Amino acid sequence: MGLPATPSPETRRLRAIVAIARAVNDAVIDERRFGDLVSRTVATHVGDGATLWLYSLDNSSLVRVGASHRDAISAMLLREGAASVLRGRGDAVVDAVLDSGAAAVLNQEEMGRHIAEFDPQLAPWLAVCGVSSVAVLPLGDGAWPCGVLIATRDAGRDAYTDEEFSFLQAIAETAASTVNTAALLTGSAAAVEELRRQATALDQLSDVVVAWDNDGKVIGWNASAERVYGYSASEALGCDVLTLMDTQVVNPETGESSPAERAYGELLEALAGAGSVTMDLTQRRVDGERVAVTRTLTGLADKQGRIIGVIAIDHDLGTRGLLERTVLHDSVTGLPNARFLRDHLERVLTSWAGGAGLAAALVIQLGDLNSLLKGLSADVAGQLVKVLSGRLAASLRRGDVIARTGTDEFVVVAESVGDTANVERLAKRLVNAARQPLASAGQTVLLHPAVGVAMLNDRQPVQITPEELISQATDALPAARADPAHIAFT
Repeated sequence: MGLPATPSPETRRLRAIVAIARAVNDAVIDERRFGDLVSRTVATHVGDGATLWLYSLDNSSLVRVGASHRDAISAMLLREGAASVLRGRGDAVVDAVLDSGAAAVLNQEEMGRHIAEFDPQLAPWLAVCGVSSVAVLPLGDGAWPCGVLIATRDAGRDAYTDEEFSFLQAIAETAASTVNTAALLTGSAAAVEELRRQATALDQLSDVVVAWDNDGKVIGWNASAERVYGYSASEALGCDVLTLMDTQVVNPETGESSPAERAYGELLEALAGAGSVTMDLTQRRVDGERVAVTRTLTGLADKQGRIIGVIAIDHDLGTRGLLERTVLHDSVTGLPNARFLRDHLERVLTSWAGGAGLAAALVIQLGDLNSLLKGLSADVAGQLVKVLSGRLAASLRRGDVIARTGTDEFVVVAESVGDTANVERLAKRLVNAARQPLASAGQTVLLHPAVGVAMLNDRQPVQITPEELISQATDALPAARADPAHIAFT
């Protein structure tokens, strides 16, 4: 028996839902093309008009991404309506639907009672043909909606049947799933691209670089990760990052280990504000052996500042790892040392090219720190320096690097600073952090910092070594000491 020449309405509707589910690429590349598909599907299979609204990237407003109507002139009028409306300032009915996660269907009588609650910005169809019925359906549940679908029936037509409403719900659920899938793909792509950008420099340190998305799935696994943990990139990618290596967090005071799931959950919440966090872990290799590492986690943000993933740098604390850590890090503070700084500046200067914008090297000198530390035990002196270095590090932007290059000297390298005003703000934060009172032998001590700044400008390309750049910043220190703000530029 052959197939019917004309598909049934149910078959056509099912095919329409499948088409929406398959439109992930459209949602990634062009939300409006996807929005037009959804609204056109509603107008075609249920009628008469439909608009699709998605939250903006910062969730501050609803943006219309699709509008359609069976009548071409009405469709044109719908598309000429408001393109966006601020969150909380739209229709009371729409806001109630988004807050509750439950759809609302109003017939003509109910429309009359609620007409004042509809904002003409979100409901231009009120002035198009009049409406006999309207359905407002959230995309997603009440906790995490990504938008709303509004479907309308023209005046004089019957209200939506239960079957038609079920179809509308299926459309809304499928559209929400497609939009969310597209967002995850976009976020993962951004994370991978950012990882590639950073991994070139990080690989040169021979440190393990692992990246994962917000679901904990591995999206980056460099050659050093393969060497240390024994898993190839093809084996690691897509795996749950904590399960793969049975990650255990080490308590620095007791030395006891505990599963990382809870600690990571709390830690990742803090990454958005702290920028990066360092902790001691043990990880399981492919052969079952456990490896002790120090892991530095950095939240990977998109252009809107949302955390879309995590990059982790693991320093192997085996024999070779301990040697590397001693060579490249200050023994008291754990910060990068002068050797690390020189290697880092070498990479910055090598990669510096047109379009890189401004960068800066800031030398922070604390001339009276030496006298403060004299007479103190090594433990007390070390604690004071740790407190001071922690305050300086907390003043940095994400991506800035700070190194301790002497007993009373620190150096900050800041890339992509935008303009000198941003550098000056950074320098002021460093000065304020260094001037916070320090408690010593029952007394409160104030330090007198000076910050010398050297700028690097890609519009004036010059051949300069790391030593020469730091020397330029150091040359500004005498002027910084004489300046009321304690800051001077070369």
